[in-house]
Amino acid sequence: MRNMVSVSFSKYLASAVSIIAISFGFIGYSNAAPTHSRVPASLFIASSSKPATATSSQLDLPLLIKTGESFFKGSNYQTVSEMQLRGAKQNTDVTFYIQAKTTVNSTNQFRSEIAFTQDGKPSKESAVVVSDGKQVYIYRPDLKQYSVISFQAFNKSDDSFLIGLSSSFFLEFANNMGKYIASGALSQPEVIKEISTAANQAIQGETRDIEGKQTYVYSFNDPKQGYTISAFVNPQLANLEQMQIVGKDDGLDIAIIEKIQQRTEVKNLAPQTFKFTPPKGTKKVKSLSISPF
Repeated sequence: MRNMVSVSFSKYLASAVSIIAISFGFIGYSNAAPTHSRVPASLFIASSSKPATATSSQLDLPLLIKTGESFFKGSNYQTVSEMQLRGAKQNTDVTFYIQAKTTVNSTNQFRSEIAFTQDGKPSKESAVVVSDGKQVYIYRPDLKQYSVISFQAFNKSDDSFLIGLSSSFFLEFANNMGKYIASGALSQPEVIKEISTAANQAIQGETRDIEGKQTYVYSFNDPKQGYTISAFVNPQLANLEQMQIVGKDDGLDIAIIEKIQQRTEVKNLAPQTFKFTPPKGTKKVKSLSISPF
């Protein structure tokens, strides 16, 4: 079931990232996005899709821009998050919970510690995934095995979003966005006008009261492709708290969801952060899945 979910969602990746880029106000680079990308998404559909109140209004563009600037202002971040991966079809309903602690650098480097839980079972440390910017090392401590693939190959794989949807989104755009922010383009009236036109055409925004907390939600719905993308922003802090993609493919209802529990900028990275040394007794194999299921 997990593979079915991943393969189905791989069809949505390019559109998902482009629209999320729009929803953060960075039109200049959404058009230059690659034809593939990792999935972005957010947490617990049940609670998020049933707000106590929802107030539709004109799209809050200043909040979009401020959130984007905050999200991309640094080069190194560590994110602790919980994801939910759900697939339902007829009488089958499978849910996986994924805990990820991921440190990213804007030059395609990252280190991610990933653990899976299914159906209330104890959490399993599934994998440590490390990128030095060119190669990605996938290590499975339970199997005492590791594999090595190129960053490009990992980026195209169905497992790439498991390092965290928001971390994947950062890696996809951080290098260009950092330069864009540093140039001061977001203060230029013509750029703001372009962003406003594209964003208002592509997405909807509304204020929701979710579990007693005010949240601003940006959403894009593509009925032809059968998916909805949502980004949940704290309007007081202008930071991304959740991302969500919900879709349907061949009768399979799919949801990939992330709740960001903590995201902090890292000023001083340890020298070995993005280096992988195989533990003693570990065997190198040709390919390796991150998931233990």
